[in-house]
Amino acid sequence: MNTAAKNLDGRPWYREPWPWIIIGMLGTVILASLITLGIAISNPDPLIIDDAQYREIKGELRAQETEAGASGHDNEAEPSSTDDNG
Repeated sequence: MNTAAKNLDGRPWYREPWPWIIIGMLGTVILASLITLGIAISNPDPLIIDDAQYREIKGELRAQETEAGASGHDNEAEPSSTDDNG
C-alpha cells in the first residue's frame, strides 16, 4: 500500500475539500433564492383594479402590436387572431 493511501485512511470527512465545495455551492444557491424571494416580496407587481385602467393597458398593447406589424417586425411563427381558417 502506498503512503498516500495510508494517509487518507484515517482522515475524517470534514478534512476533505470536496464536501465543503458541495456544501458551499448548495449554500450559495439557497442564499441567492432567499435574496430573490426578498426582492419579489418587497417589489410586488401592481394589480389592475378597474375596467378603465384595463382598457387603457390593453389599448397600449394593441398600439404596440400594430406598430410592430407596420414596421415589419411581426412574428411569423404566431398565428394572427384575426385569421378565419375555418
